[in-house]
Amino acid sequence: MASSKLTLVDEPHLPQAMGFRWFDNEGVATQRRFVVENGILKTYYIDTYNAGKMNVQPTISGESVLTFHLGNKDLEGLVGDLKKGILVTGFNGGNSNPSTGDFSFGIEGFLIENGKLIKPVSEMNITGNMLGLWERLVAVGSDARETSSWRTPSLVFDDVVFSGS
Repeated sequence: MASSKLTLVDEPHLPQAMGFRWFDNEGVATQRRFVVENGILKTYYIDTYNAGKMNVQPTISGESVLTFHLGNKDLEGLVGDLKKGILVTGFNGGNSNPSTGDFSFGIEGFLIENGKLIKPVSEMNITGNMLGLWERLVAVGSDARETSSWRTPSLVFDDVVFSGS
C-alpha cells in the first residue's frame, strides 16, 4: 500500500507521550502493533461493535501514539540531498475524498534548488491521490515531533504535482 520506506507503529505505552494509554475508550487493552511495516498494511483499528459484526477479535478503537521508523537525516540533511523540490511548511485549506483518496491542498513553503532554500512560495496547490503519494515516499527524516500523538518526521516524496507561482 506504500513505499517500503514507510513503517508506522502504534506505541501506546511510551512513557509520558501524548496518547499514552493502557486501554482504549471501550476497555480493550492496548499493545504495541505495526500498522504498516515496510509499506505493507499489517492491521486495522477495529472497535468492539464492528468486530462483533465481522465476527473477528477487536484490536482497539483508534490509534494511540503513532510513530514512524526514523531515517538518519534531519530536515537540513534531507533538503541538502534535493536537486529541485518544494519544502512544504504549511497548508492553506483544501479537500480530500476519503472514498477515492484524491486530494488538493493549498500550500506554502520554499523552493529548493541544489540543496538550498531559494525563495518562499505561496498560493500553490499540491494535488494527487493518497495511495499514490505514499507509494512515492523516498526518505523519512530523523526529526519526529514528540509533542504530538502522531510523531511525524520530515518526509520526502518523489514526483508530486504542484501548481501555482
